[in-house]
Amino acid sequence: MTKRKTVLIITTILLIGTIITAICLYQSGVIFPKTEQSEQKIDSTINTKEITYKGKDGITALALLEQVAKIGVSGTGEMTYVTSINDVSPDSGKNEYWAFDVNGQTAEVGAGSYITKNNDTITWKLSSF
Repeated sequence: MTKRKTVLIITTILLIGTIITAICLYQSGVIFPKTEQSEQKIDSTINTKEITYKGKDGITALALLEQVAKIGVSGTGEMTYVTSINDVSPDSGKNEYWAFDVNGQTAEVGAGSYITKNNDTITWKLSSF
């Protein structure tokens, strides 16, 4: 065998090995992890709007909200303020705003700061001050 054929065979084997490895990593979720949708429950009545979903270890309440609903925001990162959820905006005449609870308790930090846990239940609802 010539040196050129040997190099071509080795290159082909390495290329095939790389492709197989990439496919295996993709299917296992190591490359481009599959984003699972959080459980979503939307409760809507004439007077209230709310959305509830489960937390996921290490993911912010805001990032999960973005996965389960169409949202409008102002600001970025930890300073993000939710201005609408599923095209529902607070009524400024009623001093409303979107607020979220964690496990039934009012959150003490913003949604961009709160890192959820798998056992958390996050509920967003229109509140007023």
